[in-house]
Amino acid sequence: MKTLAQFVFFISLLVIQFPFLNPIHAKDIHPVFKKLVERLQMDGLDGRYLQDIFTRQELKLMPKAVAKSLVRKEANLNYAQFLERYSVTRTISYLKTHNRILKKMESHFNISAPVVVAILSVETSCGRYMGSFEAVNILVTQTLSLEPEISRQIYDQIPLEERSELDPKEIRKRLRKKSIRAYKELKALLTHVKDQNIDPFTIKGSIEGAIGLPQFLPSNIKRYGFDGNGDGKIDLFQHEDAIASIASYLKAHNWREDNNYKKKKEIIRDYNPSDYYASTILKLAERLTLHWH
Repeated sequence: MKTLAQFVFFISLLVIQFPFLNPIHAKDIHPVFKKLVERLQMDGLDGRYLQDIFTRQELKLMPKAVAKSLVRKEANLNYAQFLERYSVTRTISYLKTHNRILKKMESHFNISAPVVVAILSVETSCGRYMGSFEAVNILVTQTLSLEPEISRQIYDQIPLEERSELDPKEIRKRLRKKSIRAYKELKALLTHVKDQNIDPFTIKGSIEGAIGLPQFLPSNIKRYGFDGNGDGKIDLFQHEDAIASIASYLKAHNWREDNNYKKKKEIIRDYNPSDYYASTILKLAERLTLHWH
């Protein structure tokens, strides 16, 4: 009995000293999220933090949004609008308004202001439209999209016309790709907001979970995010940090002003893998150059 008592006492000490060995008490977590929470904890996220997030009333699945992203076609997006006169004029105004920040960025990164502002313009109209979807909810839904009940909800939300054009195997293939990517981005987002002491449910973004003025995917924040105003935080919803972070990204991808057109386009396509997008960025940057300095 003494030996058994000593063993129990030893185990209790382990539990006290190493709380992460404890499984998350999932009594308040909806069963659909339980395995995801356990996986995130196994990957190093704090159990109590996860318990708080996954029991919040703001947490919800968004099958309709994921269904919409499944049938979204890049060729149907209106990139021409960013080269219209009213849009270019508004972007020139941004260039002039943030003159000081942009010159500071150019000096530090040796990246031209026109290309950075062109990206901001096409991504979010220089901060006017940064997305209306809760990034956590989008990424959680995408991560869990292969679960039978959730994939069925997503499938049911695909318009009949588009659904008839897609083979169920193709839909599952797209969902698998989204699920793999989304888990990485969800983990990165939760880590970032915890480090920055931000309520994750206040972060809104695109239908794919990209956030802030530059529409970075969360995993890019750690790699390329830059504290442009020196306040000790990386806040992509703040202009100085957003401008510096885009410049940081371009510099890391070997952007040079004397690169030829093909090389520049390749780098922009790394930012967003679309020929339409890259061509628009370079055309807009060329026009903005006429109004810079």
